[in-house]
Amino acid sequence: MEKTKKPLRKLSKHKPKKKKFYADQNLFGHYLAGLIDGDGHFSTIGGCVISFSSKDVSLARQLRTEVGFGTVRKVKNKQAVNLVISTRVGVVRVADLVRDKLKHPNKIMQFNERLTSRYLLNPTAEDSTLNWDTPWFSGFFDADGSFSIRLVPRSNRKITEVRLLARVDQKRSILLQQIKKRFSGYLGYRKSQDTYSYSSVSFSNFSKVLRYFDRFSLQSPTKYLSYEYARKAFLTVQTKEHLTEKGLKKVESYHKRLSEIKNKSMIESHHP
Repeated sequence: MEKTKKPLRKLSKHKPKKKKFYADQNLFGHYLAGLIDGDGHFSTIGGCVISFSSKDVSLARQLRTEVGFGTVRKVKNKQAVNLVISTRVGVVRVADLVRDKLKHPNKIMQFNERLTSRYLLNPTAEDSTLNWDTPWFSGFFDADGSFSIRLVPRSNRKITEVRLLARVDQKRSILLQQIKKRFSGYLGYRKSQDTYSYSSVSFSNFSKVLRYFDRFSLQSPTKYLSYEYARKAFLTVQTKEHLTEKGLKKVESYHKRLSEIKNKSMIESHHP
């Protein structure tokens, strides 16, 4: 007997209030671990460095405040800043927060080889299994993820096709494979860039990604704003309003705003 698919539970039109994890040190540790797994590292001299777009300098400063240590520095000739934590007490604080929460094999190796003997710390677990009941993926997506709204004219059908995508790029596929298993979608390899890329592909998969971020909010100002516009676009599609002229204009406006965010015209960059 052929199995019938369960109908997809609709995404609520009411966007949950943005949640911050700083008050809960366990949740904050998972978020910070995801951020480091995405775009951070532990240096050979025993420091912790996390990179941010210059548009997200406010997040770098917020993390510096919450960790209690570090310096936010502009990266020369790039639209980026680094949060650099180099003091012993600061690195130990970060290590205590992210221990057993890191999932990227390289970052786990860096922690165990570069921090444990230098600071006499307990190692972090060598376990790359993702825990979806934590905000780890919010940190990871803040570092390496993006939303996109695409409008594709279809002359043969006299309509404009709306495509909504969540995407994450990485040099290794081990974490992306688990993301694909969780949300479904497509995982490919771009030989020219030596990079693996996950894409949600369908509306139903995109909805699963949005549900996760409804539960565990993105903290990056630009990524959270992108999530808000992507969510609004999805709700327009969910109600099939995008098939009307009025609805399509709404999606076009969300597409425009999302493009403006990516083009750095909505959020000012400030020197740290």
